[in-house]
Amino acid sequence: MNLQLLLLSISFVLLNSCNGQEKQTQEQVPAEKQVINEGDALREFGVLKSAEDSGYPFYTVEIEFPERKFSEVFTLNIEEIPDVDPGILAGWVGQYVSYEYTSEVINALLDVRQNGKSLLGVKPSELPKGLQKISGTLSGATNVTEGDLPSLLRIHDPEDQSLEFEFFITPELVEAEGTLVVGFYDQRTETKIISMKSAKK
Repeated sequence: MNLQLLLLSISFVLLNSCNGQEKQTQEQVPAEKQVINEGDALREFGVLKSAEDSGYPFYTVEIEFPERKFSEVFTLNIEEIPDVDPGILAGWVGQYVSYEYTSEVINALLDVRQNGKSLLGVKPSELPKGLQKISGTLSGATNVTEGDLPSLLRIHDPEDQSLEFEFFITPELVEAEGTLVVGFYDQRTETKIISMKSAKK
């Protein structure tokens, strides 16, 4: 009788041990894939083909990849690049550079209308086809943009959707603050350089 009890106890312990190992195995499944979030910095290396001033502090930069036989265009805010000024950037043209950049989808605001009239003086024929639009209350346009960097304005629709846009605010937009408007925008991929330095091939 005691032998039977002993065997039952051993079986119970072994069964719990196996179940515990099985649960532990299920919980410790390793993640084989790293998810790279949009906006994470990517590193590259190429020839700085051109750097054009597109309104200080922004530059439009073209980088060529001779081995791959193509080039790519980026935006660059020179005030955000450590130890780089316009003179240094111009001196790197034609040379190899290493850089980091981000790539993200942005909402590019192209027009704001109120009662069918453009507040930016844009004619309907000047807008590209296939734009998206949002109708709602304009906010963030309390003051005219005075600096070199765009302000952040929002359009909040009745269904509780809110979109933000980086934009240079005009007096017309200030007058429309807090009123109903229609914003026409395009979703674009923005590739922005966040660091750059001279490099040797």
